[in-house]
Amino acid sequence: MMSMLINAIILVSLVGLMAYGVVITRRVKKLMLVLEEMEPLVAAFSAAVDKSQLSVEEMKDAVAEAQKAPAPEPAPSQEAAPALTFNSRRAAPKAPMGLTRVTGKAELVKSFFEQTRVRREAQGQW
Repeated sequence: MMSMLINAIILVSLVGLMAYGVVITRRVKKLMLVLEEMEPLVAAFSAAVDKSQLSVEEMKDAVAEAQKAPAPEPAPSQEAAPALTFNSRRAAPKAPMGLTRVTGKAELVKSFFEQTRVRREAQGQW
């Protein structure tokens, strides 16, 4: 009698776990479809970020060149104005604890989607 009860509990648990597995599988498939739809947006965003980083670097280089060039002498009739300085160099931002800084975002995004395609194709073969 006791063994029948234990077997029934195990069977009910297994059926529940199988149902939960089916629900999770459907949710993951929906997530993957949404991620595939977002792939062009993420790639465009990554390209925009890379372009903005390049623009900032070019501006920093232009400021450095401007600082190296000799400044024109002020006219003798003008009063000497106090020298203004502009510090365009900031300390490198630190990532919060537990996070790492990612470089090569475009390659990271491409590799993510390539890996998901490979996994999906591998699952389709089984």
